[in-house]
Amino acid sequence: MSSRITWFNRELIIYIFRSTGWIGLLYLVGLIFALPLEMLAIILNENNEYVEFENLFSCQQMIQFVLVIVIPVLLAIFLFRFLQMKQASDFIHSLPITRRSIYVHMIGTGIGFMGLPILLTGSLLILFHSAIDIERLYTMSDIWSWMGTTFILEALIFSVAVLIGMVTGLSAFQGLLTYIFLALPVGLFVLFAANVKFLIAGFSSDYYLSTNMNGISPLLAATEMEKITFLSINTLIYCILTFLFLISALFLYERRKLEHVSQAFVYPKIKPLFKFGLTLCMMLFTGLYFSETTGEPGWIFFGYTVGSLLGYYLGEIVLQKTWRIRVNRNGYAAFIVAIIVLALIIKIDPLQYKAKIPDEKMISQIYIGNSPLFFEDEGVYNASNYLKEKENIEAIRLLHQEIIEKGKMVPIGELKDGQSVFLMYELKNGKRLAREYHLQNYDSYMPLLAKIYESNEYKKMVNELLNVSAEDVSKIKITASGQVDKSITITEGQQLEAAVHALSEDLNNQSFTQMTSSFGDYASINILLNNNKTIYMNWDSSYTQFSKWMESTGQSEKARLMADDISYILVAKTDSKIYHSNSESELAQQIEQQPNRLKIKTASEIGTAIDNAQIDWGGEYSAAFYYKESRDVDIKSFSGEHVPGFILDHFNER
Repeated sequence: MSSRITWFNRELIIYIFRSTGWIGLLYLVGLIFALPLEMLAIILNENNEYVEFENLFSCQQMIQFVLVIVIPVLLAIFLFRFLQMKQASDFIHSLPITRRSIYVHMIGTGIGFMGLPILLTGSLLILFHSAIDIERLYTMSDIWSWMGTTFILEALIFSVAVLIGMVTGLSAFQGLLTYIFLALPVGLFVLFAANVKFLIAGFSSDYYLSTNMNGISPLLAATEMEKITFLSINTLIYCILTFLFLISALFLYERRKLEHVSQAFVYPKIKPLFKFGLTLCMMLFTGLYFSETTGEPGWIFFGYTVGSLLGYYLGEIVLQKTWRIRVNRNGYAAFIVAIIVLALIIKIDPLQYKAKIPDEKMISQIYIGNSPLFFEDEGVYNASNYLKEKENIEAIRLLHQEIIEKGKMVPIGELKDGQSVFLMYELKNGKRLAREYHLQNYDSYMPLLAKIYESNEYKKMVNELLNVSAEDVSKIKITASGQVDKSITITEGQQLEAAVHALSEDLNNQSFTQMTSSFGDYASINILLNNNKTIYMNWDSSYTQFSKWMESTGQSEKARLMADDISYILVAKTDSKIYHSNSESELAQQIEQQPNRLKIKTASEIGTAIDNAQIDWGGEYSAAFYYKESRDVDIKSFSGEHVPGFILDHFNER
């Protein structure tokens, strides 16, 4: 009797349920514990009115995350485990059914094992919603959004795991490669962006790495499922990718040789791709590690060398399945040559990335700051944080041009240098151009920077107080700095108006140096607005008009740090040992142990020290401030023209 090939095979379905059905049951139990049982516990709790969720993904978020990223991979591994076991492979492929039909059976049951638990859980949630008034916890639209988004994410992860299963003969390796593949887009982007900054001056890796990359990796997207919109471009792309991965997996499965079991890769052409890909990733990772820990070029190149050798060796171990291997030197040499050529191409900059400055007519507005870490696409920064005036745009373009020109003759600066400039051009066509420079010769750019920073437009951009009026302020609280318990609150209308006027005048009169360096930390100022927002400021020695007003009202001594609050001050020359101490108490002890330290006790000298001390510890002289009413110590420092004369006299440096 001739065998009859059908699209439905009872023996195959029984085999699938016996080997894989437990995963679907486990998934159902996990979802029920994460959602319906949790919701039931909240409903029965008398204090449930205090419980709120952003959406259903916020309920037992960690359990849902684990289920979403683990269950699809487990299903793909156990459904196609027969490809990694010779006896199982012979049994499945001896059935009167085509490979395409086998594949459809496996994929269909896998989707069912994922979809049915989601459907049943959603049905229970719908039942709760219709029987009990819990609109506060979730809505019907939340249920449909949860069901659809969860299924789409799991289907994509499942399709990737199936595709990986078609190219490997090891189940454990299939799971490992699946997660590597899912994280690969983000991982490669991070490593490339973090390393290319060594070759191209102006490339802002921090800006690109601070962008939201969750959408390009399902694993990262699963960490913030509550932020995913069901009907969005991302979910549409996920659906398309799922279809393409499943079709590709079918194509590979129909051409796979059945005898290739227990091999890392069943297709020889994938082996060099894996080996050199691993070598590249390890090289970039170790180079990045040494750049972040040391910042020295020699150590960075050492990291590249060690990482590439280690990655190449590990790749050979995986492919040959033994640690006793013979390294193919020609392959490694070819890789190194390719990397050097690629680095030279990037360094030569054929696209003129380093020299590109937008034409003034193309620029809509510009953001300038010290770091892209303070720049965000959404949230804090908006249109008011850009400079739009023609004079400032011209000044920033001139600054950018000077940075490029000087960079041709003098190194712009090591990445570890603290002085940096970040520029973000917003063009009229909607595009952006970002550049970041670490300036080693920062002082030479001071005139241009001062012209920008001292402009009224920039000051209004960075000082919120200049954008409000006295009528917008409900009260001002001033708290003395240091270990002193002194504060005052201003609520009277005329005093509020006078205080806001004085502070605004000081902000408008500040020089570039005063804006970037704070000397004389007197007090902190909290300005509460009528809309319940608060403006935070530091009262330092540059606030001359406000200081005069406070003295004229007799409130200065009640609100700020005064000489009478200090018992004495110890000053010592700053050295590397002191500067790198971990805590203020350790610094104070080391200052006390300096044989040539200066002890300041007179009120006039203490007052002068307060006026000229800076908060950071990087000055030429370190100082320990000891208070009369506290055992705690504050560490400050003196530098440049703000070093009092009596300190210079003591250390014979006049």
